[in-house]
Amino acid sequence: MEYEFETTIEEAEVTISFDYQPEESTVLYYSDGSGYPGCAASIESYGVYWSKRKYNSITEKWEDVEIDVTELIDELGFDVEQMCWDYLNED
Repeated sequence: MEYEFETTIEEAEVTISFDYQPEESTVLYYSDGSGYPGCAASIESYGVYWSKRKYNSITEKWEDVEIDVTELIDELGFDVEQMCWDYLNED
């Protein structure tokens, strides 16, 4: 499942999008005698995006530009995966 939310990091409004894999239950036995150990819930991948408006002098119009800042946010030491879990647990 894909999720997206807005938050503030270092006074910048950013959008975080991520893929969430819900928990899968253990199956002890299928009809053929096999089983499945299940898996824990997980955040598969995430991206952090900063949006800004930019003036295009060729078209003479303002354009919305989205910049991927995921790597920068990771390098600054922010735990984006935990932010995603916090977002899921808000409800």
